[in-house]
Amino acid sequence: MRYIVILESPLLLHQLQKITGAAKEVICLLNEPVHLTRPFPKQIKRLKEDPLKFDTYTKLSLNRDDRIIIHASTSDTTEKLLSIILKVCDSVPTVVLRNNSTESSVLHQDNISYLSLNELFEKNITNEWTNISNRKKTSTIRTLTRDAENILLLIQHDPDPDALASALGLRTLLGRNRVTAPMGSFGKVTRSENLNMMRLLDIRYTIVDPQSLNNYAMVAMLDVQPPYFGLSMPRADIIFDHHPPSDSYQYSFRDIRMAYGATSTILCEYLKANKVKLTQRLATALLYGIKTDTLMLGRNVNPADIEAFTTLYPLANHNLIRRMENPSLNPEEVSSFIKALKKQIILNKILFVHLGRVKQEDIIPRLADFCLQIEGADWSVVSGLFQRNLVISVRNVGYVKSAGDIVTKIFNDRKVAGGHRTMAKAVMPTKDFMQSFGITTTKDIEEKVVELFVRGLKEYAS
Repeated sequence: MRYIVILESPLLLHQLQKITGAAKEVICLLNEPVHLTRPFPKQIKRLKEDPLKFDTYTKLSLNRDDRIIIHASTSDTTEKLLSIILKVCDSVPTVVLRNNSTESSVLHQDNISYLSLNELFEKNITNEWTNISNRKKTSTIRTLTRDAENILLLIQHDPDPDALASALGLRTLLGRNRVTAPMGSFGKVTRSENLNMMRLLDIRYTIVDPQSLNNYAMVAMLDVQPPYFGLSMPRADIIFDHHPPSDSYQYSFRDIRMAYGATSTILCEYLKANKVKLTQRLATALLYGIKTDTLMLGRNVNPADIEAFTTLYPLANHNLIRRMENPSLNPEEVSSFIKALKKQIILNKILFVHLGRVKQEDIIPRLADFCLQIEGADWSVVSGLFQRNLVISVRNVGYVKSAGDIVTKIFNDRKVAGGHRTMAKAVMPTKDFMQSFGITTTKDIEEKVVELFVRGLKEYAS
């Protein structure tokens, strides 16, 4: 990456050192001949060319991988500089520094951002490079979807808050509504917290199946990727996710950021970069999506998650969030918990609980979260049989091995298992599990799960 800094005065040179310090090359063009009273910074190369001439930038072989910073005393000079630069490369990321925030923006384009000098000192300019990148990607998505009559916003089975909020965010980013961008899932929402969220925020979705996908011009996936759906979904038009990527499918556009704690953070960045007004409803959904996927910024957190959380917090309805977060446990769930916990096993700081057959899948991860609070457990592995599948939820305290790596290694298949450092999940047809691991009765499933994870953690550590 190369920075090209165009200044009408050298006064900002030493301040810009802090901003451009990580760059391989920094070139400075001064717009007026001045005598420098301080030594020119060694890491900044001064180019004695006229910044208002076209040839100056063609000699530099200006390209979209460069970064341009401009500070001029008048808007006319700024406009001239931008006009010349954009003729050489119309996509180069550019930040224009203004003397005050009341100055008008001379040119509106995705790759151009404006900051007042006060903002420069208060805010890291690197945020603007991110904003420019997100605006460019937004233009790509909007061009891709412009002529689509409808777009299915597809989320995982039993959608969680992060998926629901991300779908709501993408719909808003595209300027669509429930008719032209409906949410869809192959499964029902079962967790009481998520049902509360949908009811309180008036979020609706449609149950779909592979055959009904022909009714939609395009499919966008949020917080999930095609392999999750097996052979029924070999591709998607648009994908936003923060889970480990797979290259075994086709797509037109995707933005996958494994370092982020929530997909809601990615969509929040896009909305903010494009200056889309966040309603209280949307801010509440996105904030709740980040809270649930990061356990209130306590798990898998990236600085971007904190930035998004800070943006959303004053805009959200916290009374609604409290009502979403505190659903009651029904007597059947309590009975299942008590019965299963009486048979808990702790081996090598791994706590195992098998629930047997359950009527609601969300009981399994809820118990896994609870079990991690039991003294002596660095890991909790909770399994249960839901419909025709064996479901295993894994949690750990955060400073040990990666839960996602462990389950992927044990099952050797990202299609059935995966996750993050502190939490992971495996879902496998019960018959396939029994055949794969050589057991003949469901009574032996609990013992086999214990054996697999004890051995898997031992092998992973060696």
